[in-house]
Amino acid sequence: MPNGARITGIARSLRVIAAARLALLIVLFTALFLYFSLNVPNFLGAYNIYSVVQNGVIIGILGIGESLVIISGGGGIDLSVGSMLGLSGMILGIMNIQWGMNIWLAVAACLLTGLMLGCINGLLVSLVRIPPLIVTLATYYGYAAIALQLTSTRPLPDATQPNLPQSLPSEFITIGNGNMQDIGWLSWFPKISGEGIPFQVFFVFLPLTVITAFVLRRTVGGRYLYGVGVNALAARFSAIQVWGVRFWAYAAAGLFAGIAAVVQTALSASATPNVGEGLNLQAITIAVLGGVSITGGEGNVLGVTLSTLIVIFLYNGLGLQLGNNAGVWQPFALGILLIGSVLLNEWVRRRLSVS
Repeated sequence: MPNGARITGIARSLRVIAAARLALLIVLFTALFLYFSLNVPNFLGAYNIYSVVQNGVIIGILGIGESLVIISGGGGIDLSVGSMLGLSGMILGIMNIQWGMNIWLAVAACLLTGLMLGCINGLLVSLVRIPPLIVTLATYYGYAAIALQLTSTRPLPDATQPNLPQSLPSEFITIGNGNMQDIGWLSWFPKISGEGIPFQVFFVFLPLTVITAFVLRRTVGGRYLYGVGVNALAARFSAIQVWGVRFWAYAAAGLFAGIAAVVQTALSASATPNVGEGLNLQAITIAVLGGVSITGGEGNVLGVTLSTLIVIFLYNGLGLQLGNNAGVWQPFALGILLIGSVLLNEWVRRRLSVS
């Protein structure tokens, strides 16, 4: 078979596999949603759906950042995304509450902190050549420890220090708690059962997903990322700087963690040092469940978005159904989901791929 026809066939097979994964995710989400709707009181309540989506933006952003790292291949993984979120958020709180800096400068510093933390991970992985699992496990502990020590484990605002401001600016809190209908030129947009559309969904998450999808599918950088993930050696022979591509994947994951930190801090109206604890497992699960191949080179933003909905509604449904026991079974369900997603991806690949 001529090389051109073979490449075209492989590309067509990959599109079929991606479409099959998306279809399976839709089925899984529908089944999950129907189960909790029929068996859990208040699950279908407008306020509950609103709250789940409002909070889900944070883990969705982390999941997209995690996906970029895993797509880059080479055993890429970032266990530190939750710690980067916590430390970036603390920088925002310190600069605004303790130092009295303008809130938007503090937000910029938060984003820059996330980017710098991601760059540290990228340098250690791509230039120093330490395995990603070791690097990000070390920074997972290191970043979390720094976040805790910055204010001696206290959140900001801190009620024990009455000499400091006791709230973040209201215009900043709107990012996490406002609705798009609160903005004059969007007030016409209909509400759903009396609930608006969370500000962070319309102005943060949707733009990020669209931009990321465009970069991955329509730019040279995106093609390089997939190429490096599929075959790093072939990418090197094609004059692609593999270390640079992977460095920027980790840097992007750090920036996404900084963005998530802004939303989280605005949502809770507080900078809390350990707020990102446990989010790394959720982010990895979202990426893998969304069709991102753990070996690299495959995945798309739409799949990650669907898997985000599955994870956040699974957590919420179990929380409402099990009450105080949910804290035990939610991580268990997430672990099962992670294993199941890997098996699902492999099953789809074997059933639909062609030699």
